[in-house]
Amino acid sequence: MELGEILIYIVCYFGLLTSIYFLITLYENRKKFDTPKYKLFPFVSVIVPAYNEEKTLAKTIKSLKGLNYPKKKLQIIVIDDGSTDRTYNIAKSFKGIEVYRKKNGGKSTALNLGLKKARGVLVGALDADSFVDKEALRRLLGYFNDKNIMAVTPSLHVYKPKSFLQKIQKIEYLISIFLRKIFSFLGSIHVTPGPFTIYRKEFFDRYGGYDENNLTEDIEVALRIQSKGYEIENSHNATVFTVSPYHFKPLLNQRLRWYLGFIENVYNYKFLFSPKFGNLGLIILPTAFISAFLVILMMFYTFFTITKDIIKTFLNYYNIRFDFLKIIDFKLDIFYLNVENYALLTLITLFIGIIILIVAKNIAGEKQKIYYPYILYMLFYWFLFGFWWFCALCLKMFNKRIYWGQKKL
Repeated sequence: MELGEILIYIVCYFGLLTSIYFLITLYENRKKFDTPKYKLFPFVSVIVPAYNEEKTLAKTIKSLKGLNYPKKKLQIIVIDDGSTDRTYNIAKSFKGIEVYRKKNGGKSTALNLGLKKARGVLVGALDADSFVDKEALRRLLGYFNDKNIMAVTPSLHVYKPKSFLQKIQKIEYLISIFLRKIFSFLGSIHVTPGPFTIYRKEFFDRYGGYDENNLTEDIEVALRIQSKGYEIENSHNATVFTVSPYHFKPLLNQRLRWYLGFIENVYNYKFLFSPKFGNLGLIILPTAFISAFLVILMMFYTFFTITKDIIKTFLNYYNIRFDFLKIIDFKLDIFYLNVENYALLTLITLFIGIIILIVAKNIAGEKQKIYYPYILYMLFYWFLFGFWWFCALCLKMFNKRIYWGQKKL
């Protein structure tokens, strides 16, 4: 058996194993999908950190003011983190919200200023390029009936995807909704997304605010919560929309920050890799790194195989009449493996993938057709995922840093 065959078998079987495990987990917890009823209307503070967000900030604030929640129990705080555009003026044009301005210091410093101003029993953040459904807050509250729950994450969707990359992200976010619900059943949520995760403020009062030198404060806080023995829940129907990157460069910058931040935070909390922390330490965190490693291997194997065959084709036609159209006939070992050996495995993989997509679509309450975006996702996402991870690992190896706003982290 060739190296390529072995690698494909490992990747497929690992993917099938984890996918089936997640589906079984979902089935076993199918009766836990009902949103718990909240008992009271607690005072809630929502912080909106903003740096040069003049294009989307007004819509963000309007969505918060439109929440189906008692206005006297809702505090909206906008922190202008040293913007150089009209962000501050737009925020000030709204009545009934609090607006503060500070020197640029990064998202975490803006959030920490917001925590100092927050009066709520519960406190959350909403990125200035995200918009909440009017029922989102109500659908998050019931989970706080359990005193051990320190945070509840929402259902995050891509807002009006238009570009090729945004359509791929749409499917990525749908599957993330599915996975975050699975992780909640396993007690293993390790990211509390910036768009509208709600926390008990007492956690920050007791254990400190956001880490101001951290690339991904949402991962750090989630791991800190887990490390203290508390739990994080997910509300699959608390809908929040976010504007995802339209072009490749901003998407790359976003993912480098996410993945590099994930690597650094998991390293800082490496003691979580322990039976003491259950599924999080024994299954979910190891699976994240194994998945990234396998996809990077597949990416490089595919790249070198294609490169090898292109070079071979050119050499074969070097001394004869050259026909460029015949280049498309070169053989790629990765695609010319024994079809009979892989037909069943391929069909099973596609079948499980479609099941997960359908389940994710139902969980998320997605109404739009997603067949075309799913095809794009299946064809290109694995390569993008491997490329992002590889670049993040290179940044880590060479100790390179990246930015939020104007602050280097």
